[in-house]
Parts: sequence; structure tokens; C-alpha cells
Amino acid sequence: MKTYICVGIGDMIFLDSILTKEEKETITEIYWGCRFGEALKPLLDGNPDYPNLTNQHTIDEEAGRSAMERISPGQGDFWHFRPDFPANYRVGLELFGLKEDEVQAVDAVGCFEDSTRPYVRSSFISNANKLDIDPYIFFHYPTSTRPRTDIAKIDADDWAFISELSRKENLKVIIVSDCEVNVPLLNYELLIKPDIKHIVELAASCSYYVGCDSFGAHLSSKVLPKEKLFIKLSPNFTGWNTWLSRAFLPHPLEDVKTFYKPYIGRP
Repeated sequence: MKTYICVGIGDMIFLDSILTKEEKETITEIYWGCRFGEALKPLLDGNPDYPNLTNQHTIDEEAGRSAMERISPGQGDFWHFRPDFPANYRVGLELFGLKEDEVQAVDAVGCFEDSTRPYVRSSFISNANKLDIDPYIFFHYPTSTRPRTDIAKIDADDWAFISELSRKENLKVIIVSDCEVNVPLLNYELLIKPDIKHIVELAASCSYYVGCDSFGAHLSSKVLPKEKLFIKLSPNFTGWNTWLSRAFLPHPLEDVKTFYKPYIGRP
């Protein structure tokens, strides 16, 4: 079945983990109604959990940006045409030359907020190649390609904890970032804009995760126990809601509260 999906990268990590086997198998083509389609395509290409997926369609960057500016001036840098906003969805369908009855639209937000949907599995983690390298700490550094205030900053205390964890466990810190970083560590490797599949591999094979609330954090939470996760929450965190409390499934909320904190470190 032709399927319309509009999500961020981290949200797709979440969505994939709660879609049922049957839901994944119904998808024959994906129409990505968001700017992250090109980034997400490699994670679905040849993914055995989506055995009937034969094609993926994306919107050209300039076309998406221009269309977003028309309906939401000033929002062109983060263009997306969500199906739970009818006016935006119509624009997304038009950009693909589709009619509403030709596709099934995934209500991602509805899935996130549906507390009856259990964790199924992360197809990305389950199908990732295991890295044949020494054990390491995976650190997803908080950067972004658009202005936003919901990404945590890494401060001196955070770096100090990471340095001590690296020293105590005798582990290299592998840092993934979108840009150059002044790293105050001794034993580390910095990867700038690595292939997204490699980021998944790093999450699937790591011994610890440290860093911001990101798609790296969401991936790592699918494979690591709570004691090995250190995630710095958003600076504009206002409290728990169904969506946020489920984002780190399969961990229950009481465990998430032990690793999702205003600082990187132990309680």
C-alpha cells in the first residue's frame, strides 16, 4: 500500500519501534512528506522488516521550503506537511501529485500518544551490522541545521563526567556531530556527518550512550540498559507527557527518569 509519512529522524526511530509486523508489511511505497526523507531512505532500503517496500519518494528541498513559506512564513528551514494538519497535508499531497484516496497516511502523533501500543522492536537496531571494534562510549553531540532552543548544551560538568567515565571504564568516546567540536577529552574519535547507517551501527554496538535527546539517544535506548544511558533533557522541558514518556521504549517511565535528566551523570 502507498504510505505517506511525515516525521523527524528521531520520531521515525520511535515510530518504527511501535509499528506492528503486519503494518510494516503493508507498506509498498513511502511518500516522505518532510525534509528528512532523503536522510531516512537508506534506513528503509532493503530493510527486511519492510519486505514489500519497493520505492520511496521525497520532495525536492527547494520545493518543500518554498511550499512551507507559503503556508507558514518564516518556517521554511523546517518544512514538513503533516497529515494531522489538513491544510499542510493537502500541500504535501499536491507536491507528490497524489490524491488523498491514493495513499494511507500514518498518524505518527496518534501512534506516539497511544499508550496501548507496545514496543515491538527497532528494525534499524535489529538489522544493523555489528561493528568489529573495541568497546566504546557513543556520544551524540547536540547540533542542528536549523535554529532551535530545545537542544541541550554540553557544559564543563558534562564533559567532566564523560571524561571520568572514559577513564574509569578504559573506553574511547566516539563522538558524532554535524560540525567541528572542541573536545576536552583524551581518548576520543570525532566523526562529522557520518553516514546515517553508520550512526545506527554505532548505537547498536556501543557500551554506553551519552549526549543530548536525539535520534542517537533513541536508537541507543533500544539496546542499552538504563545504567548505561546518560541523556541530557531538553532545556525547555516542562514535564512528562505520553509522547515523551514513551519515546525511550522499551524502558518504562520510572527507568527513563533515571537517565533522562538536566545533566549528564548519575543521579
